[in-house]
Amino acid sequence: MKIKKWLTVSYIFVMMIPMLAAFFIYQWIVNYNTKVEVNDYVDNLTIFDKYEKRLQDPKLYVISSKEHNLVNEKDKNKVEITLYDKDGLKIYSSIKDDMFFYEVKERLYSGLYELKHGYKADSIKKPIFKNNDIVGFYEIIVARTKWIEGVNNRTILGCILFVAIFVIVLISVIKIINKKVNKPLSSLINVMGKFAAGEEIQIQYNVKDEIGELIEHFNRMKDEIEEKRKQVTKEQKAKEYMIAAISHDLKTPLTAIRAYTELLQSQSPLLEEEKNKDTSIILSKCDYMKNMIDDLLMYTVLATDYKMNLVNVEGEEFFEMLFSGHNQLCEKNEIKFLYDICVEGTYKVDVKQMVRVVDNLISNAIRYTPKGKNIYLGAYSEEFQLPLWVDDDFKLELNEFRKDGVVFIVKNEGDKISKENIDKIFEPFYKLDDSRNEQRKGSTGLGLSIVKLIIEKHEGKIKILSEGDKGTIIACYIRKAKEIA
Repeated sequence: MKIKKWLTVSYIFVMMIPMLAAFFIYQWIVNYNTKVEVNDYVDNLTIFDKYEKRLQDPKLYVISSKEHNLVNEKDKNKVEITLYDKDGLKIYSSIKDDMFFYEVKERLYSGLYELKHGYKADSIKKPIFKNNDIVGFYEIIVARTKWIEGVNNRTILGCILFVAIFVIVLISVIKIINKKVNKPLSSLINVMGKFAAGEEIQIQYNVKDEIGELIEHFNRMKDEIEEKRKQVTKEQKAKEYMIAAISHDLKTPLTAIRAYTELLQSQSPLLEEEKNKDTSIILSKCDYMKNMIDDLLMYTVLATDYKMNLVNVEGEEFFEMLFSGHNQLCEKNEIKFLYDICVEGTYKVDVKQMVRVVDNLISNAIRYTPKGKNIYLGAYSEEFQLPLWVDDDFKLELNEFRKDGVVFIVKNEGDKISKENIDKIFEPFYKLDDSRNEQRKGSTGLGLSIVKLIIEKHEGKIKILSEGDKGTIIACYIRKAKEIA
């Protein structure tokens, strides 16, 4: 329940429960009083009847010094009897006030035979006759002690119950508010403080209310900030690693260039053949440095918000253009180059960048393919079967990989790549044991990183498969362009 609705319900609850409690307590007291009053009335009638029989004697209404004892000992605190003679003179009172006075006749004769039912006492007043003449009057007053005591007790008990119910309701609401509002807010404030201090902590709150939404938004924001923080840290480390790698990779050719330049400037006479050799080395080192700077510049551009110049191309024609011209480079390195194109549909690509992708993939394949082995290049949309040179263990995975698009594959017959290296191979400046093979020297370590960035800019994906003696496959996927009706 939303807090706004919950607070409204709580307000109604706090207001209504005490009112209902007061109503029921009042009804309970009234019902009790009614019941007690009936019993009290019946008891008093019995007392009236008992004493009226005693007071019927006309002799009692003659002035006499004789002390009367008309009220039983047990009734002395409850029953009061007063006797008057025929003229209204008070001749007896059970309360022992010893005061004789005349009662006003109008009051004496008013209310005769009427049982007066009062809050504190019941009373009755009657005349006494002798030979049809009035000889006196008696008045009996019976205090309603039990009734008054019961009412007082019940009233006090009712007040105590009302206060107890009110306190219970108030404490319950305070506890619920504390649990539903104060504690979550305190937890949120505490976590925000810890998060600001750099601690990683999560709030667990599963209630769907305003505070739940606030905590959910905070957790989402916190996760995003932590992700950005990790990304910034990762990028910072990558930059530091990149700077170190560039410094290292540039230092080697610069050292060689300086050495050979000093040799050329030396006074020692050099043969023309030696000069040409030294000059060739200097030029190759310069080319390596230029390629590194070009790759670094391209990687830096692609790692930003660089927008691809996407155009619609017909699949078969585009890949035919893309794959042509690589056989000469393979032949130069004594490697056999085989390619195949089975593509249907239209695709949205940046032609210039896709040329760079294939060039980098072929250069990488040549670097890791021994002389006399094969390099395979193919493009296959989902309408066609994968070629025989793709191992059956890889076909199932690649068929799933190329749904709704085209996959172009580069396969070399080099050594297997370990799982650890596959996970790192797209990192910038990462190289696979270049020192073991002279043929592998000259790599800047940015080629596959650039390929991955370009493919991702095309909203595609890239995968490496390598196992045993089955060679290594690098597969790039691009989705088909949506057809406009």
